[in-house]
Amino acid sequence: MTSLVYPAGLEPYAVYITIFLGFLDGLLFGLAIKKALISVVLIVVAFILASFLGLTFIPSLPTSQIYSSLSAFFSQLNFGTIGVTFSIVLFVIGFGIGIWKG
Repeated sequence: MTSLVYPAGLEPYAVYITIFLGFLDGLLFGLAIKKALISVVLIVVAFILASFLGLTFIPSLPTSQIYSSLSAFFSQLNFGTIGVTFSIVLFVIGFGIGIWKG
């Protein structure tokens, strides 16, 4: 794993900058995921309303096909071994704040 290269004037503060950037990254991920989840919920509501109104451009997918596709996707995810470090903890804290306040 490589570390960031800082100018000579910022080198004494490299640890603090890296920790802050990890927190900020988690915060932005949390905000993005919350907005994405809200968008998905609104799209599902729009599809339900459109199908109720009889609009035919919406594809009809059986629930079993959606479930099998999602389970196949999540079964292929592999995170390996993730070491719990202070920067990961701050990323998770930023992620939680982003979801909570987003």
